[in-house]
Amino acid sequence: MLLVEQVYATATRGKGAVLLISGPVGSGKTALAQEMAAHVRRLGGHSFLVTASAGEQDRPFGVLDRLVEAMHVAGLPRPFPDSVPCRHRDPQLLMDQLGAAIQQFAGGRPVLIGVDDVHFADEQSLRCLSYTIRRIEHSEMLVILNESTSYERDTAGLRAEMLHLPYCHRIQLAPLTPAEVTQQLIEQLGAAADTGFIRFCTETSGGNPLLMHALIADRRASPGQPSGEPGVNFRQAVLRILHRASPATAAVARYLAVLGDYATPALVAELGGTDIVLVRECLRDLYEIGLLGTEGAEGFRHGHTRSAVLASIPLGDLAALHGRAAELLHASGAPALAVAEHLVTAQDGGRGTWRVAILCEAAREAMTAGDVDSAVNSLRYAVGASPDETQRAQAAVLAAEAQWHADPGRAARWLHGLARDARAGLLAGPEVLIVVNQLLWWGEFGEADDLTRLAGVLDEDPSIARLWRLYCRAGMGSDRYAESGPHAEPPMAGPGPIAAVTYLSAAATAAYDDMATEQADQMLAGLRAGTSFTPALYALVVLLRTGRSDEVVTWCDGLLKEDWIARVPMRRAMIGTTKAVAALRSGDSGTALNEIRAVLDAVPSPAWGVVAGLPLSVAVRAATDLGDTQAARAYLAVPVPPVMFDTPFVLPYLQALGRYHQGMGHRQRALTHLRSCAELMARWGVDGTEVATRATRHGRATAGAGRRRRARAPFPAGGQPAAGLTRAGRAAEAGTADAGRLTGAEQRVAALAAAGNTNRQIAERLSITVSTVEQHLTKVYRKLNVRSRSGLRPLT
Repeated sequence: MLLVEQVYATATRGKGAVLLISGPVGSGKTALAQEMAAHVRRLGGHSFLVTASAGEQDRPFGVLDRLVEAMHVAGLPRPFPDSVPCRHRDPQLLMDQLGAAIQQFAGGRPVLIGVDDVHFADEQSLRCLSYTIRRIEHSEMLVILNESTSYERDTAGLRAEMLHLPYCHRIQLAPLTPAEVTQQLIEQLGAAADTGFIRFCTETSGGNPLLMHALIADRRASPGQPSGEPGVNFRQAVLRILHRASPATAAVARYLAVLGDYATPALVAELGGTDIVLVRECLRDLYEIGLLGTEGAEGFRHGHTRSAVLASIPLGDLAALHGRAAELLHASGAPALAVAEHLVTAQDGGRGTWRVAILCEAAREAMTAGDVDSAVNSLRYAVGASPDETQRAQAAVLAAEAQWHADPGRAARWLHGLARDARAGLLAGPEVLIVVNQLLWWGEFGEADDLTRLAGVLDEDPSIARLWRLYCRAGMGSDRYAESGPHAEPPMAGPGPIAAVTYLSAAATAAYDDMATEQADQMLAGLRAGTSFTPALYALVVLLRTGRSDEVVTWCDGLLKEDWIARVPMRRAMIGTTKAVAALRSGDSGTALNEIRAVLDAVPSPAWGVVAGLPLSVAVRAATDLGDTQAARAYLAVPVPPVMFDTPFVLPYLQALGRYHQGMGHRQRALTHLRSCAELMARWGVDGTEVATRATRHGRATAGAGRRRRARAPFPAGGQPAAGLTRAGRAAEAGTADAGRLTGAEQRVAALAAAGNTNRQIAERLSITVSTVEQHLTKVYRKLNVRSRSGLRPLT
């Protein structure tokens, strides 16, 4: 206040002065002017301070009217007959008359007149102020004017007219220095102003007092956060700054917020349809205010600043800006993810080949980084933006694949539509294989087989054919795949998730002892984001099967720290399951149980489809080994799809069930399950030496041919329809010699049909199509030598 005291002292001697306070929005100009006015009153003078408003800028003499009214309230007689300045009178005559009245009212004491936000003053009032300022040198009057640097263009004339005067003083407010921020925080918060919060305030506010005080208010509202976090007060402060800044500066801030990290002065100017020179001036203003981190267009100081600016844009305008931004970024060669973000946010319903291509490319980039949600959002929008049916179908396949990585259950909603697209010839072979993988995941073997043959993918890739023969020999109970021979080794680069979990299931079942190991270490060493996931999982299985379980645990721990795996639920679940299997094989059942619990918490059993037997088997075995029979029973009580019993994923489940009953002292039950597992492995051409040895060790010669046939059927674990399946087994034994050839799927259909269920009810119960039910029943009737389902009922 030293300057105020000095000019006040000269005013008492009849020498007036003018103070022009300049600074960016929020820098404390208003607070300083108010403190000066209060100080003048404390020194014995009069002070009158009014604020100009943008809404009253078109009202002639509006600011002068308010000053006169403020003086009248303080005791000044009205200087004009009609109480307001006459609109037709000259400013010189008005101010001479007003000056005489003020001098008489002041009685020799200095009078301070202040106008806050003078850049909003009406033209007539500005002329009156300018006239007074030129003649203030020989008076007891002080004038304070506040101007925002956002409006330097608007006040250029006023500054040019007064700054050269010897009694005019300009006060330029700058952002608070880090030391000043520290001092104010300590004064206001005391011990609560820790080092972290001081650094946070300095960086986030840019030294802007308005923003700093908002952060302090948010800190007081949430004292538990050690380093602070912008809240509602900060957001409101940002909005106040935008409201008080010039329209051009506020607009540039909004264009910056929309463009985000890819904003440049040129793109901002193009998005706003404005001149780049004006854009650069506004960027400098935003930097001086403290909203931008550096002088230029390199982004806001804090993400919450950008969010607050975006929140100030009306929704309709925001969508249009995002749509335009997408076009500009696409034309400028920006990354696909940046363009896609704007397309998805705009939701303008626009169609175009370039949009679909960008969205699909962005989805691939997102999946590489492990951002499944962004990938799904991009692809869902791509489906709607596709200009033709072929592009729509291709985008839908990618959407289903991305969705599967987050939630297989939700991805299943795409399948029937994609199957129709495949039959219509809208999908190529690799795309059909994606659909087939997911159909297999849910046990839709018939439809998967039809699509595979329709697309001819088995003829194109021998490695896929080998896996397909292994899988469909089990799932479809057909002899047409028998040419693969026993011990068929799965391909190193198998086709998708079914291949991956099949390999892992084999490791959990002690199968495929003859796997090659030459490439496994190379695969894992070269594993990076964006590389194929299935071969890496296979490489881990190779290490498992060669007794290197400890290495597998180490590899899995490292992979689970990778963002592109940890952020993707199904990738994380598969690596977690692999780790659990490795821990189990190395004797660390505690780690295995903890890991598989985390897996099933993240991806519950229903999402695993026919693969559910794999994680559940690990959980049951680990709990059994630890003697935690309650946990083992709980996992055995989890329902699994009936169709799982026609897949290789039943093998580890049966093995775990056998070990559980063995641990409980149920030797006969243990023998039944282990023998059944061994027989299925032999039937499907899988090496079951370990399982067969265990079954023999605990078996008895009590086991006749009929009992062995019944053991091949699914067992009453995990909430399965035990009674119905037993009836189907008896029905099979009572039939012709072909009864023993009933597959597990046929036995389940027969049991449900014998219980009086309709074909549709059976289809819904077993998660298969009605057509598949009809095909199974036709085979059952032929094998049991009956004409219809009525022939099954007497057998139940």
